[in-house]
Amino acid sequence: MRVAHDAQPLRTVARLTGLSPDVIRAWEKRYGVVRPVRGPRGARLYSNADVEHLRLLGRAVRSGRAIGDVARMPKTALARFAPPAPTVDRDVAADPLESLLAALGRFDAPALDRGLGDALMALGLREFAGRVVGPLLETVGARSMAGDLSYADEHLLSAIIRNLLTGIMRARGSGARPAVLMATPAGERHEFGLLLASLHLLEAGLGVCYLGTDLPAEQIAGAAVRAGVHAVGIGVVDGTNRARAATELRALARALPGGVELWIGGRDARPVRQEARLPRVLLLNDVGELEREARRLAAVATRMEA
Repeated sequence: MRVAHDAQPLRTVARLTGLSPDVIRAWEKRYGVVRPVRGPRGARLYSNADVEHLRLLGRAVRSGRAIGDVARMPKTALARFAPPAPTVDRDVAADPLESLLAALGRFDAPALDRGLGDALMALGLREFAGRVVGPLLETVGARSMAGDLSYADEHLLSAIIRNLLTGIMRARGSGARPAVLMATPAGERHEFGLLLASLHLLEAGLGVCYLGTDLPAEQIAGAAVRAGVHAVGIGVVDGTNRARAATELRALARALPGGVELWIGGRDARPVRQEARLPRVLLLNDVGELEREARRLAAVATRMEA
């Protein structure tokens, strides 16, 4: 099939429409609102007409209409229902942190859930992870350490973000097995960085099996084998748990099958890897490095599962 000269990839379309890639995929699968062609490497490619249709649908939905009610409207009718270009995207994209922190301060779970969902819709997954989730988690962590927020506040936020992450996984609907298992070792109870890394992996196109915090090495290894993943990502932040984390990392490296990669990231990752004396464990403390390795692993997984 010949690809049209105006064909654009999913990430570009997400930026042009203000819709996240996950929303576009979900609307495409459930309602057939667009029918992208496949590029030479299998990537979705959208025409200018697709972009305009998605813009109209996004504006209609943000005005309060259900996607199921407007998905099959002709573009001419949809244009009459959709309001003028919205300001909500700019407002949400500008600085959602204060409103999210205020909702957390009130312990208002519904407002926090809505605010995070709005930010995801406005920014897309990659920018949402970098501009909202990362700064939010850092701020909440600092305020918790200072005594301005409680552990209950941290747990509420992590639970909502965890639920959002799970929802993103479901929305992708690819049916493929996860490629990376994410966890923290025994004694490490900080999961914010792990959640953020999982978001980046999802954006790079990798399925994620998220186990959470404080798991012994043998259980992580057993889960990795059962899930059939190609890599295990370990998050370490707590310097007071360094010796135990290094011991767990050595045990995990011994227990994993030879073909499963072992990644480590987080504030204490470099010292833990040095103490564990495992130089071949992949250290990923930069978003660019994480995304590059994710793309590499995605290619490896595709070849192995072909």
